[in-house]
Amino acid sequence: MEQPHKLGLLTAALLLQLLLLANASAAYSNSEKNMLTGHSTPMESSLAFQFFDLASQQAAVANSTGIQLARSSEPRSTYDDALCDRDVARIRDAIHNMEEWALEFPDTWGRLPVGFFWGHLISMGQYEECVAATATYGSELNGQYCLARLNITQFYRKVKRRHEEFSRISYKQTDPEIFELGVCVPSTCSAEKTDALLKYAIAHLYGNDVIDLSFPMVQQKWCKYNAPVEFRGVDIFAIVFFSLIIFFLLASSVYDFVQTRKGAPKRPLFLAFSVLHNAPKIFTVKKVNNPNVIHCLNGLRCFSMMWVVFGHGYMTFYDLPHINRNKYYTWLQTPYSMLVQNGSLCVDTFFFMSGLLMCWGAFREMDRTKGKLNIPMMYFHRYIRLTPVVAVVVLYIMSLYRYSGAGPMWFKLGTQDQRCADTWWATLLYVQNYAFPYSICVSQSWYLAVDTQLYFLSPLFLIPLYKWGKKALIPIGIFGILCLGCTVATFLHNDFTLFRVQDDHVDLRQRLTYYPTHTRIPTWLIGVIFGYFLFTRNRGRQIPLARHWVITGWVLAFGTMLADMWGPFWRILPDTPDSPLIEGALFEPLSRSSWALAIGWIVWACYNGHGGLINDFLSWSFFTGFSRLCYCMYVIHRIVQLVNAARLQTDTHFSDYDAILRWWHDFGITLTLSIFATLAFEAPILGIEKAIFGRGDAKPAPKKPAAVESEKTAPIIEQSADIAPATNGAEQVPEVEPIASRAEDPSKA
Repeated sequence: MEQPHKLGLLTAALLLQLLLLANASAAYSNSEKNMLTGHSTPMESSLAFQFFDLASQQAAVANSTGIQLARSSEPRSTYDDALCDRDVARIRDAIHNMEEWALEFPDTWGRLPVGFFWGHLISMGQYEECVAATATYGSELNGQYCLARLNITQFYRKVKRRHEEFSRISYKQTDPEIFELGVCVPSTCSAEKTDALLKYAIAHLYGNDVIDLSFPMVQQKWCKYNAPVEFRGVDIFAIVFFSLIIFFLLASSVYDFVQTRKGAPKRPLFLAFSVLHNAPKIFTVKKVNNPNVIHCLNGLRCFSMMWVVFGHGYMTFYDLPHINRNKYYTWLQTPYSMLVQNGSLCVDTFFFMSGLLMCWGAFREMDRTKGKLNIPMMYFHRYIRLTPVVAVVVLYIMSLYRYSGAGPMWFKLGTQDQRCADTWWATLLYVQNYAFPYSICVSQSWYLAVDTQLYFLSPLFLIPLYKWGKKALIPIGIFGILCLGCTVATFLHNDFTLFRVQDDHVDLRQRLTYYPTHTRIPTWLIGVIFGYFLFTRNRGRQIPLARHWVITGWVLAFGTMLADMWGPFWRILPDTPDSPLIEGALFEPLSRSSWALAIGWIVWACYNGHGGLINDFLSWSFFTGFSRLCYCMYVIHRIVQLVNAARLQTDTHFSDYDAILRWWHDFGITLTLSIFATLAFEAPILGIEKAIFGRGDAKPAPKKPAAVESEKTAPIIEQSADIAPATNGAEQVPEVEPIASRAEDPSKA
């Protein structure tokens, strides 16, 4: 009897051990068993579902062996490793119990991507569902979204390629290195804890040789959960400031309305913010025949502004989570893409117009003052007209910008406020292109810096031109050629290529050849010289020209522009040999200058009656009102594009049609905000300036055309090579005049 008794005890002990082992691995084995018996759920085989089982198992092993995971270095009291383990276990148990609140956690995880081999390297999951997830009983348990970054180089090395030749293009197509995966964990889990648990689950399910587990997958800056909003001092200031501006708009408009109904006189200072007073100055267009007006500049300015938004839109569009991202590389080889790749030529249109209007306005002022310029007031006038809108955008970026969106793409694209933290002051002083070329606060404002610096240098060119005439052209021309040579030498010294997208030193190229003022002087000087001849030889009369010469001029102008835009296209094709360094070194500066000369012909021909339908279109009165908004549009549009892109929480598709759709809504929102910015900041500042200084009332010199009021009107452009803009006409006119008639700029009136 003793033998059977011992056998029974042994059997019981074995059964007990088996039960304990089964209980310890129940989470994992149940999933497999269910799938075999047909009672599994669609999520049970996914990493998201298995994560909570495996993470709980890992935590149990760590606790039983005394192993302690590294605690979070973050100073946030909500993170606690013990609470994290408890919450993960609670979620696991509730998932097995099919409770909806818990099922939301694995439901929000990203999955294996669709289109992985076409460049779709992100699976965002469902951000909003994750951060809204919460326990329905017991102590508080909330969801936290993290965008994990998995190093997949080891996996991709195992893929047997088709050995196809990749196209030789700029931003070279390389093997993918990082796959981004949206995960949802309890808000008590720190980034370090989540990283450890995720690595354990991946290693258990897929092995150690698929993903590089030494790579940090989860970082705190890419994790987010719903937390109470804590306004900083700058946030409160911004809210109060914008509230006061709206109050001033309402109060000033009511004052204007009441005084108009009474027929009583109005104080100019009280009218500064009146929408009823300022809106007609923007939208009312009167066609005038004035020798100081170059109507075609309005059309050129507006089309250039649209080109700016278009080019920057493609730059942002590229960064979106496209399911067919690799299509971008074949798109680069299409002629259509040259509108973006060479879109920086818009900048040269603006620099040309800037130089032209600067010279024209200065000569008008010196005619009136017998050759004198009030340089301090000229600088003050320029600064006070440019800065308010820029300062408001900087304030928004540093304060309310962070509350404008959230989500996976916000982690990647919504970082403009970090740029401004240390560089905002350089933007307000217009030195950011030299001081912080790699972290400009308002990215497209590099153009404002260059144009303002040229404005401050302008007396060195304008006064000699006015006093000595053509004799001053020789040293000015030599100086411009030296600046061209400087750009050529910079290209050769740094081995920069013909196309920016083919360059391995894009950031350095931007800093040395795109942002610096000295590389932009030649195009600007062409505008100054053109303005000198137009003002001194051509103003107030039309120069006749034989028909065949007119046709020749237009053919040469359009041929030059086509060559500048599409001439180097063949170099980007796969079977074309690489261009020699000298080709890029010469093409970059010469294409800018030749483009400016072609724009100069358009302006001259239209002003002298040789423009035909082109002049009629560019001088269309619609462009006059539109052009008055261009400065605000330039300053605002990039932030609109970044916010729109960073708020995305779903996959996108890369195509030209999709890009154009995004351009329309970016442009529409920018236009709407620009109307508000013009009425709330730009126009009031000009009204206050007029009320205080009484500008704009001076009489024109005898026998000279009536003075036309200056006004801000040119835009700006930038492209990730940046496409840039041109500041308003008013900015280019040294003479300090009011906004009353919005006609000061030779292009407007």
